[in-house]
Amino acid sequence: MTPAGVLTNLGLAQATVATLAVVMMIGLGFLHRPSRDALLWSLAFILAMSSTWTSVAGAAVGDETLRRVGLGLMLGAPALVWSGFRARRGVRALPWVGGLQALCTAGTFLVITDAVGYGLAFRLAFLGAATFAGLTILELRRTTDFRERLALPLLVVSAGFVALGLAVVLAGLAAPAAVADLELARTLNGLAMLVYIMCATVSLLFFTSVPPRATPTARGWALFTVTAEDRLCRARRAGETQWAVLSLRLDDPVHLRTAAGENGWSHIVSAFEDIVTDVFPPDADIGRRRSGHLVVLVARPDAVVRELVRTVLNRLTELDATMWITVQLSGSVGWVPAGVADFDFEALVERADAAAASARRLGGDRWERVRG
Repeated sequence: MTPAGVLTNLGLAQATVATLAVVMMIGLGFLHRPSRDALLWSLAFILAMSSTWTSVAGAAVGDETLRRVGLGLMLGAPALVWSGFRARRGVRALPWVGGLQALCTAGTFLVITDAVGYGLAFRLAFLGAATFAGLTILELRRTTDFRERLALPLLVVSAGFVALGLAVVLAGLAAPAAVADLELARTLNGLAMLVYIMCATVSLLFFTSVPPRATPTARGWALFTVTAEDRLCRARRAGETQWAVLSLRLDDPVHLRTAAGENGWSHIVSAFEDIVTDVFPPDADIGRRRSGHLVVLVARPDAVVRELVRTVLNRLTELDATMWITVQLSGSVGWVPAGVADFDFEALVERADAAAASARRLGGDRWERVRG
């Protein structure tokens, strides 16, 4: 097959996948949970679909102008994906950036007629689209659910997009005489956009199904660790003896996640975190060790802590989770007084986790207290 035939077939594959992505994003994403972020992601796929079909039509009729317009417009889609994550985070989405990039890229491709100039413009435009893929990675890392499995496809493909964008530009700089030769670059661009659309569809459908939290129920682990270590250090110096570390886990998380699916699992985790943050006093520090696993640092007498733990476990078993899963939820808790490990945060967490694991082995829906 000739290079032109390969590019034509690749373009058709892009257009087909982009069309399916539009149908799924609107039907399963935006219409399921209408929001500004879902709208922007739907527009990104609509832009990718329309621009790809434009490029394919231009190649089919031999109209280079039409093909270039479609190619230029397509490179604005990653910026709209980035804008959607900004909207989800509650900051200025800046969707005009994606539109401006698409128009400027298409306009640049039209006005440059020199082969070398077009080759350089194409490589830089591809790097520009890759830049927004990199910014998407930064936005992903700011979300509370970026560690979820279905966020991984977009994270990986965005990193690959950035690497490919740099490689295309560096290849042109390393061999200036070959800047105008875009046969390989176009093929790589087509493959990259095809893979990007597929991976983005998987991840963005997940993000549209899980609404973001305006205020996280638990702190990220790094921030929680710093706060907890500081509190324990000051408590040790002051001789305060009522501090304790608790490790709270959902029982059988792997089974729950498999049975409920990602969407149901996210709702279960949210309900679990809501119970813990509602039961424990406002001055307790709560950290998210991983999905379905919280660590609490609290200063209360043993009798109070015992009642708090009992309340959490009771409310968890009484939770109506039938809309997500058919089995009853339960949890296990490990409880370690701070003095047992001389107020050493890492040692306390390790012993609390071991106690929680012991509680689970004994049947779950219970707590284990480490004695000094």
